[in-house]
Amino acid sequence: MTRKSTTCFKKDGEPLSQYSSEYEAKESASHIRQKHGLDLSPYQCSKCGYWHLSPTDRQTPSKECMYCADSHGKHKELYETEAAAKTRAEIIEKEQGIKLKVYKCPEQDGWHLTKNISYGVG
Repeated sequence: MTRKSTTCFKKDGEPLSQYSSEYEAKESASHIRQKHGLDLSPYQCSKCGYWHLSPTDRQTPSKECMYCADSHGKHKELYETEAAAKTRAEIIEKEQGIKLKVYKCPEQDGWHLTKNISYGVG
């Protein structure tokens, strides 16, 4: 059974569907693909811990970096690949008008985003 999130929302303010397990999310994505032809992929939300679906072409796997923080002191996202970080930067620029650079994490194997133009570009 699909439940609506009380903490996670789409850009239009509608709550995201949430799933208790990766299996449940994959089953729902398969059903949606068959019924509507939409290609969705599950991801585990770092905010609520449940699973949500997003368009596959927007998938940019990341986790919270335990070493690096942004200008507000919040842990930065650590993207698994440079390509994933670049894709996320392109999405943010298109949707929010914020130009970001990609750089290699100095502490872990992964990539970060920054507004700081003095950082090396990956």
